[in-house]
Amino acid sequence: MDELICPVCRARGIESPLRREKNSLYCEKRHCFDIAKSGYATLTAAPGTSGDDRDMVRARTAFLDSGAYRLFAEALSERLPPDGVIVDAGCGEGYYTNLFALARPDARVYGFDLSKHACEHAAKRARALQSGAFFGTASIFSLPVASSSCAAVVSVFAPIAEAEFARILRPGGLLIVGAAGKRHLIELKRAVYDEVYENAGRRDLPEGFEPVGGSELSYGFVCEGENIKRLFSMTPYAFRTSREDAAKLDLLTALEITADFDIFVYRKK
Repeated sequence: MDELICPVCRARGIESPLRREKNSLYCEKRHCFDIAKSGYATLTAAPGTSGDDRDMVRARTAFLDSGAYRLFAEALSERLPPDGVIVDAGCGEGYYTNLFALARPDARVYGFDLSKHACEHAAKRARALQSGAFFGTASIFSLPVASSSCAAVVSVFAPIAEAEFARILRPGGLLIVGAAGKRHLIELKRAVYDEVYENAGRRDLPEGFEPVGGSELSYGFVCEGENIKRLFSMTPYAFRTSREDAAKLDLLTALEITADFDIFVYRKK
């Protein structure tokens, strides 16, 4: 864990490495961060509750465990370096993070998210899978990771903290972004809305990195039962849809849906 640094010292402009002593992490100033029984640590200068709640974590896990996004996760994983430090920034419930760690046993994989509920679940899953991934609560805009220490940063459906990612990536390190494509979940939108538009492209793609590749991935899958509403709850539409429109999903037992993803690969200059 030599890559981890103290978030308290980091807030003061000092990168102080964290060392593990039993079930706690300490820096040289003896700032202490306990590792929970589930295996994650709270690594923020000012701990607080934010991000997905327990119900959302359960819903996301149930949907992702159906395998609907497995091809996407594997496509992201294939673009990762074989070893070194890999950070999943905004890791959520850890589905992608644990897959990356299992596929790259020679890498040191970390997942960070603001939600303690998500990190707790991710750490428990990591232990069950023996993936070796380590999870901590932290903002992606202030990661407890040493400068120039990472071989790759992955951002899946999360904001892109360009300056922070540039700080923690070593020269030549990779930034891999997974995003929704134009027709992603278009059938789900048609089931809810009278008027449907294709998704707009990402507007926060990094400008200070060198583009070195990218691809599109599109395939269909059948979403059934409760997973239809679980999937909808994972989208931005869930927060801006009337109850009347959202209730249309209650009438569906199965829906064939298009999964359409954009994968962008950048290199730190």
